[in-house]
Amino acid sequence: MYLKKVNIMTKECLGCGSVLQTESPGKEGFVKSSVYDKSSYCERCFKIKHYGEYSVLDKKIDTDGIIRNINSDNLASVAILIDALNINDNIKKYVKRFKNKKYILITKKDILPKSLKEKKLIEYIKNNVCDTENIMCISSVKNYNIDNFLNKIKEDNVKRLYIVGFTNSGKSTFINHLLTSQMKNPMITTSAIPNTTASYITIKLDNKITIVDTPGFIDSNAVYNFIDYNKTIKLYPKKEIRVKTFQIRSGYSIVINDILRIDNLSKCNSFSFYMSDKLRYEKVKFKNEKLKILPSISIETNECTDVLINGLGFIRITKPGEFKIYALDEKMISIRKSMI
Repeated sequence: MYLKKVNIMTKECLGCGSVLQTESPGKEGFVKSSVYDKSSYCERCFKIKHYGEYSVLDKKIDTDGIIRNINSDNLASVAILIDALNINDNIKKYVKRFKNKKYILITKKDILPKSLKEKKLIEYIKNNVCDTENIMCISSVKNYNIDNFLNKIKEDNVKRLYIVGFTNSGKSTFINHLLTSQMKNPMITTSAIPNTTASYITIKLDNKITIVDTPGFIDSNAVYNFIDYNKTIKLYPKKEIRVKTFQIRSGYSIVINDILRIDNLSKCNSFSFYMSDKLRYEKVKFKNEKLKILPSISIETNECTDVLINGLGFIRITKPGEFKIYALDEKMISIRKSMI
């Protein structure tokens, strides 16, 4: 008896890289069997792309495996996208782990106030994250520096470029603009929720350069782990932030939605909030009990300091002082030397 060998062709979603499947609704790559043959996107990506309906995949991202794979690829260079609103020690730790040639791309600079000059931001990254000359601010929305970056990697004779970054760093939008600049159709699914890209997506950019989109790294300390993803989407700024500044005396607090409360425990201080304009700010006295049931952390600073609210933005505090912060989880909070 002879067994006939059958080649079973699999299809991958153009938006997230998942293998299309018809058996498990709610899992990555699902598409109804009735439309499988003509589908280029899984049902989830199709709904995000055409209807703005978002859902989160229950899939653990193997960050260590991604880094090992990239480091073991002799042809690999890596573009690391960093959200200008969320520069923290966790990012520095991951950047150091890559052994390949690195390009640091600072995204969403256009969301920060124009008073923060590009040169100063690049200098901050160089001194506090990665000491390299390959640092560049980009904007996919305004098509800023995209062509300059392409020219740079062509000059450096890059063969295979992996695009990496944490969730909502702008990876997929950036790749779509790279494709557009090469007269190709944008196809990667973009959204502000975790796990939009579920698997590697390999794309031939031209006859010399291949780009590889990777699943976004998940920061377990970011705000999107603690609130509904539909709320998360609304919290990300889409245009230049209008910084809100408050002079707060001792005994007063600022309450932000149902997410954050900051108590000033020292002399009058200035608090500037670099966060979404859609957030609601309320100045209250200590005796007001709003959000005091949340976990809290006490902080003392000796200089001008940024308090990072991971995934949300940061608060610039201009003077030394003591204060207490209540948040959905204390792991969301960290401090750094002021960037501005």
